[in-house]
Amino acid sequence: MARIILHIGTHKTATTHIQDSLHANRKRLKQHGVIFPHIGQTRGQHGLASAWIKLPMPYSLTDAERSWKRLARVYGPGDHTVVVSSEELSRLRPHRVNMAQLRDWLQGFDEIRILCCLRNQASFLQSVYQQVSDERQPGHWVPYLQAALRSRMVDGLALNYAGLVSHIETGFAPDEITLLSYDHAIHSPGGILGAVLAAINCPLTAEDLSASPHGTSNISPPPLASFAANGIALPARAEAGLVHLAARHLPRPNRTTLFSRPELAQIRALFDPLNRALENSRASVQPGFRIGPMLGAEAPEHELMFRGELTETYWIDLARALRSAQR
Repeated sequence: MARIILHIGTHKTATTHIQDSLHANRKRLKQHGVIFPHIGQTRGQHGLASAWIKLPMPYSLTDAERSWKRLARVYGPGDHTVVVSSEELSRLRPHRVNMAQLRDWLQGFDEIRILCCLRNQASFLQSVYQQVSDERQPGHWVPYLQAALRSRMVDGLALNYAGLVSHIETGFAPDEITLLSYDHAIHSPGGILGAVLAAINCPLTAEDLSASPHGTSNISPPPLASFAANGIALPARAEAGLVHLAARHLPRPNRTTLFSRPELAQIRALFDPLNRALENSRASVQPGFRIGPMLGAEAPEHELMFRGELTETYWIDLARALRSAQR
């Protein structure tokens, strides 16, 4: 029986770490009936998304449709589990995957499944902002946040996960979709990688796999360091040295958040009911599924350092450090 599992992210749910780990262990996985194909120039199969989404090199493929159909032709007649992983497959704007077309291209497989990891919206939004900050200047945080809450999207990615699931269901049946809570999975045996391996019914555990030679991927600086550096660098992108300097002067770098307390309360009020509704709608096909707790809900809020707690002393110390560095 030939299966294909499409791990579609979402973004900021350790997708690069998962892709690096699976790529580094391709030979061992194949011995256990799991195929993680090498397609394009990246360790994930991002180029396959370029059938619908314009991606820069080295992510795009010259003929992504042909590559999709080749997967079905080569592996469809066999007895394998093929895993394709790209978070770009969950992107909604400005372009999105035609899910019905994708399913048609893969009809040579006996079973097709979608695996999608979801992260609580506060942590997800904050992490996307930081990823954007690595690539370009995102602008002032408050307008960025309010635009995301109005549209229920950030950088073309869904914040309303019911909308994302509805899009997937334009090509796939509800029982072909498995949702995984990132926030719960990171605390499970083997972490998020272990949870993904279990979800694809791989006989190996995270401990059975060799570490990726690329190490831990995409580790973000403290959120308030990104905020401070972006504000200083406007309108330019904040360079890594400036972010590092901003982080070095934070009194509690390990537990900071971009949000103010009212902003975090606003996010909870908006998305907690939407999350409960999605969980209820999935009860018949995935009983017990729960999106993880919102940022700050898993620990007392006094353990978080909110944006408004950046004191005048912090900014003075940072200004002195910048002047010293310029000298």
